Amino acid sequence: QHPPSWVSRNRLQGTRELAQVVMTVLSIFRFMMGPPGVPKWIVVCFDAIAAMLVTMIVLLLLPKATLKKFKVLRSARNRIISIFRRIWELSLQGPFVRITVWLGKKCFQGRLSSIPKAPHIMTVKADGTYDVSVKFAPVIGWNIFHEETYVVAWSRANNQEWLERCLNQHEECEDTSGKLKKAEKYKFVVDGLPHFTPLKFRMCAVSKWGRGPWSKEACVTTMAVPSKDFGFTGALGPAWEKTGSGKSEYRWLQTRNEVHVKIPLGPDTKAKDIKFKALPKKLELGLLVRGEAEPLLNGVLAKTVNPDDVAWYIDESPEDGRHIQITLFKTDALEKWSRVFDGPEHPEIDEHHVQFFTNPLCPTSLGDLYE
Repeated sequence: QHPPSWVSRNRLQGTRELAQVVMTVLSIFRFMMGPPGVPKWIVVCFDAIAAMLVTMIVLLLLPKATLKKFKVLRSARNRIISIFRRIWELSLQGPFVRITVWLGKKCFQGRLSSIPKAPHIMTVKADGTYDVSVKFAPVIGWNIFHEETYVVAWSRANNQEWLERCLNQHEECEDTSGKLKKAEKYKFVVDGLPHFTPLKFRMCAVSKWGRGPWSKEACVTTMAVPSKDFGFTGALGPAWEKTGSGKSEYRWLQTRNEVHVKIPLGPDTKAKDIKFKALPKKLELGLLVRGEAEPLLNGVLAKTVNPDDVAWYIDESPEDGRHIQITLFKTDALEKWSRVFDGPEHPEIDEHHVQFFTNPLCPTSLGDLYE
């Protein structure tokens, strides 16, 4: 009994498809073997390059769900992307690209620029009593003709009235990108600020098409002007309410060789109520309340000291009243301390105002160094 005609047609169609697959595989194999007479090493190199290109294309087109499951594929894809990005950065440094970019910017006067994006403020640091340095990184896409300037704005921490200043990164900023130029980074200084004031900063980019969005706000406090004895004040711990002095701040001062910290005390606090511990980078001063030590002044020291040279005692003076005095000996003579403890609750002074010279008119005269 012969099979139905539709079965014969299906078998014939399947045979034809199989023959086409075989011919396709043979064609690919013949292509990989190269034309007749071509040296084998050329064929092998060509096949290796073709295999690498196909592999890279496949890795770049893989879905994210697959990449999350296999760390090896994810690492290989990231490596390929970093290589292509580096090739693009190196190509932009060529003379032809530089001439093209220069002509495009000159002829179109910024009309080829993209819509600006908010720069990334990396650090905001107080450099002095009235100065703050800002480090930022522009967010620039693949448009080689993009041009932008910047606007930096600052305000008091508890105020919404912003003061603005236009900024050109090529004229007013220091390039801190480094020799490798992996990313653009700039630094500039804002001066004329109020001293010992909490401030907040933000930036935006400006192109031919207007301003971009503002960056995230960054906060900083400018340095304080030191007292006449080259020190300042700082906040005490929660145990200050139990001292009976009614004062929540300590006072510190410095000489050429020593740093003195003075903590107010009431008349009823005795030496046996004080618990003290000194380490090279930390001080712990507690007040015993019902047998337990509550922190009065605990913190990480701004400079390293020798714990064996640290001393404390209870003293009384017309200026400070009854107080605990802690004496720290500097490891380096004439070293200027900007603060005793690290942390925002311990203000920093501007070291430029600290002068240890006996005669200000004669800077080379240090006077009695060990007084």
